[in-house]
Parts: sequence; structure tokens; C-alpha cells
Amino acid sequence: MASFFDISLLGNFSDIFVILFIFTAAYAILMVKKPFGDFKGVNALLAFAMAMMFIFSKDAISIIKNTIPWYIIMMIALTMTLMVTQSIGGVMPAELMKSIGTWILVIGIIILVINISMTLGQDVGPFLSNETIDPDSVPAGGSGDVGSGSFAQNFGATLFHPKVLAMLVVLITALFAVLLVGYWI
Repeated sequence: MASFFDISLLGNFSDIFVILFIFTAAYAILMVKKPFGDFKGVNALLAFAMAMMFIFSKDAISIIKNTIPWYIIMMIALTMTLMVTQSIGGVMPAELMKSIGTWILVIGIIILVINISMTLGQDVGPFLSNETIDPDSVPAGGSGDVGSGSFAQNFGATLFHPKVLAMLVVLITALFAVLLVGYWI
């Protein structure tokens, strides 16, 4: 049944929106940074070429589709934080405001790496494959829960394995021990 709020047709055009986003972002960066001067035509041509390179890779388009919403959420949260701080009369510390670009870049890179690993994680690397390992055929001592065909399931099972969690506890304890020893001396 058709309704006013049915926007499923836009899903067919999502690749075009990704290409337009890449063109716009690349053109904006080229115009701000001016690596090739203030030539709008050259910058537009380079941005268009960069956007057209994404047409041939479905994985790259998928990564961009999954990354953009997280960037938008990050920017909205940052904007709301700054607006709320200023609306109640507070002022963000100058040191934080100077390093905010670095923090945005670091968080953005983390988001991008997570999306790349979720899209390509199970397909890249010499020891990874999409074949599922039967837990009953694993040698004694192993449970086989990290040998599934899903990268997200393998990553989660590895991250929350008791040995990995114990290693994190030891590393955090050592970190605080070193910090406190340096503090008291």
C-alpha cells in the first residue's frame, strides 16, 4: 500500500546520493585547502574524477553509506553540546576548543575503520575466508566460536574472550600503577 511516508523508492537512488556526497565533499576540501590554486574548474574536475572512481566499487559505496550517518550523528552531538554549553552561560575550555579538530579527526577515523572492517573484514587477509567451521570438528581445547563466517561475530567473540578481558585488566592495572608511582615520587 502506498503512503505519503513510503520512501523506499529512494533506496534505488542511494548510490547516486553517495556519488553526489563524495563530489561535494571532495570539491569543498579542494576549494578550502587550495592544493591546485583557486581554479574552480580544475577542482571540480578532480572532485568529479574522485567521485566517479567510487562507481566501480560496491564495497566502497557500502562503506560510505554506512559511515555517513555516524558522521552526521557525531556532528549533531557536537553542535548540541556546544549550543547547550553556551546557552547556560558556560564556556568551553580554550585547550579543548583548540584540539576539537583533532578529536573530530580521530573519532572520524575510528568510525571509518570500524565500517571498513564490518564491510570487508571477513574477506581480506590471508587467513580469513567465508567458510564456516563446525564447532564439533575443532581440536580439543577450542570452542570454535571465532571460526564462523561472520566478521562481527568473530570480532565480538575474540574481544570478549576471557583471556583477552584478563589481558585488558592486567594492562589497565599496570597503567594505573605506573601513573600512581610517577605521581607519588
